[in-house]
Amino acid sequence: MPVLVFGNGACAHTNGSEVIQALTFIASRGFVVVDTASVDGSSNGVQSGSPIPSLLTDGISWAERENARTASPLYQRLDLSRVAAAGHSCGGLEALVAAQDRRVKSVVSLDSGFFADGSFGYPRSELSKLHTPVMFMDGGSSDIAYDNTRANYDLAQVPAVLAEQSQAGHVGFITGAQMSEGMTAVVQFLDMTLNGNATARSYILGSSGLAARASWTVRSKNF
Repeated sequence: MPVLVFGNGACAHTNGSEVIQALTFIASRGFVVVDTASVDGSSNGVQSGSPIPSLLTDGISWAERENARTASPLYQRLDLSRVAAAGHSCGGLEALVAAQDRRVKSVVSLDSGFFADGSFGYPRSELSKLHTPVMFMDGGSSDIAYDNTRANYDLAQVPAVLAEQSQAGHVGFITGAQMSEGMTAVVQFLDMTLNGNATARSYILGSSGLAARASWTVRSKNF
């Protein structure tokens, strides 16, 4: 199975309960999802609130170890040539940095992106370090990350998708009414970029797929 490492909104490194439903949706479609926080808020000694992209790359290393550990339930069940990074809001910034790791083959940024002023220590020049296809998703003009998401898409030099759902706002893909269709878009993008699925490619890039759904607009380049 392919592997997805995920960064939580607000760079929440202790409590990942907010994303459980969305990530379970992805996992149920055939991906092993590695999150950076516990589901119950138990202490793990890691600060929240600021990006720590190494937590995501450490997640890849953990998956590699589990794939090789004979007592692991994941023993020899993972395909480490098919690894993606994704994240929401602050966690999306973590994912964009972690995606510079050569083990990563695809990245999804949900309601996120590098800031023009280099907030959190990562300027938009980081986008030039991406080497994989990337999908930027935002929740329309009410999303606080709307302008940032669009600017990051415009600057991306790799194959890129901008998928916008005008009703989702900043958290609709994670906890709102748009969770199912938002996570479907994520799964289809991963299925296209990691698994080479032609049907998923048509869904993401074709005029009769995601772009044909109510409230969605989709742009793409370099494919």
